[in-house]
This record gives sequence, C-alpha cells and structure tokens, in this order.
Amino acid sequence: MKKFFKVFSYCTGLAALCLIMQVIASVPVTVVYMVLYSLPNVLSGNHERAMTIDLMNVVHDSLLPSYILSVIMTFFSAWAIHAIFRRKFIERLSFNKTPPAFITLSFIAGFALQMPISFILSLIENAGVAPDLFEQYSNNMEQLMSNQSMVLQILAVGIMAPLLEEIIFRGLIFNQLRNNIPLPAALVIQGLLFGIVHLDVIQGSYAFIIGILLGLLIVWYNSLLPPVAFHMGLNLSGIILSELGEGLSDMAGMFMLIFSFLILLVCMVALYFNQQEKPAH
Repeated sequence: MKKFFKVFSYCTGLAALCLIMQVIASVPVTVVYMVLYSLPNVLSGNHERAMTIDLMNVVHDSLLPSYILSVIMTFFSAWAIHAIFRRKFIERLSFNKTPPAFITLSFIAGFALQMPISFILSLIENAGVAPDLFEQYSNNMEQLMSNQSMVLQILAVGIMAPLLEEIIFRGLIFNQLRNNIPLPAALVIQGLLFGIVHLDVIQGSYAFIIGILLGLLIVWYNSLLPPVAFHMGLNLSGIILSELGEGLSDMAGMFMLIFSFLILLVCMVALYFNQQEKPAH
C-alpha cells in the first residue's frame, strides 16, 4: 500500500504540476500585458481610458506567452523536486539514440493524424452527440488559435508543449508506472492523466487515445525521441490546418483526408514492425 501511494502521488503530482504552473505563470504575464496596454494612455495623461482596457483582449494576447513561461517553470520545478529528493531526472527521460528514419516516420505519422481526428470529431458532432461539449471545445480552440502570432503558436503549441508533455507524461510518469505495474495498466493510466490535464472533455478524450499511442512509441523504441517527434507533428499540423483549412475546397479536403489516413497507416505499420524494443509482459 505504501508503494502504491508513492507511485500514485508521484504521477498525479507531476500531472497537477503542469496545471499549477499554468495558473501561476498566467498572473505575472497578464499583469505585464495590462500594464503595456495601459501605458500609452497613462503617458498621454488619459488616466480614465487607461482603466478601461479590454480584459478579454489582455487574456487572449497573454495566453501563449503565459503558456511558454509555464512550460519553463514546469520543467525546472520537476527537475528541482527530483533534485531535492535525490531522484534521477535526466536519466528517466530516456532520450536514447534513435535512427533518424524512425524519428521522421513518427513526425509524419503525427502530422497525418490531425485530419483523421478532425474528421472523426466532425462526424460525432454532426450526429448531435453532446452539442454543449462540442461548443465549449470549439470556443476553447478558437481562443487558443484565432488571431494569435504564428511564431508564438509554433513555439508554444508546436514545439514547447509536445516537448514538455512528453517529458512529464511519457518520460517521468509512464516510466514510473511501467516499473511498478503491468504495462497495459501503465499505458492506460498515463493516457488518462494526459487526457485529464487538458481540462476539456472532447480534447481530453482524444488526448487519452493519443497518449496511449505515444506510450506505445516509447515502449517500441525505448526513447522519448519518437513520441516527441509524433507529438510535434500532430500539433504543428493543427496549426497549419487552422490557418489554411478554410481555404481548401471540398475535393481537396477529401483528397487530403484519404491521403492522411493512408500515410498514417503506412507509418504506424513501419514503426511497429521495426520496433527496437519488444514490449514487456
């Protein structure tokens, strides 16, 4: 029981750390943006106007910078916690050497997965399932992606988020779980925690499935590099589709969807049959 409690505390604590750091990081960044938006009016002597800034615009514009800061804070907090308790940190992350071909295949597979996910979600939404949840999901995605700097999107969502999430969930949490419980249970639990921290039922549901897939990649290759590449490909394709997707014709969209399914299938089959580590039983 004591061992179970230690493993449970470690895994849930790291997952919670991601959310806690997002809240903490949002405070100073939001304050800085409020000051920046108010400063021109203050300097011009228009103090009344300086007090009427649009808070929603401030929150929107500070969202990605806040997340970038939270990623940095989460990484160094996790490192500090391990150092305080004299536990290995970098060694647990398993950034082992992986052939570039398999890293590339992982990236392509992740990139190809975005359109099938969007297609499946649209089918479920059009079927009238949980309309309120889908509306909330759409609002969250619009807030995150609309009218945001492309550079910040690529940096925060396309690069830093996948790297940190793989470090926390596959590098630390999954490593701890698979060393203490059967592999199938470890895969499910880390995927579940990964889904929960997205704080959205729709996004969390497919994040749970993706988390299991990312866990399998680290089992197959005993390295974080393939899941990081896969995750980056997935997120970067989401950014690109959010910018260019509306300009696609129905025919082009259908062609890309079919092509994405085929590429995803080919890449995953290739990754499975060339795995370097046999799954533990």
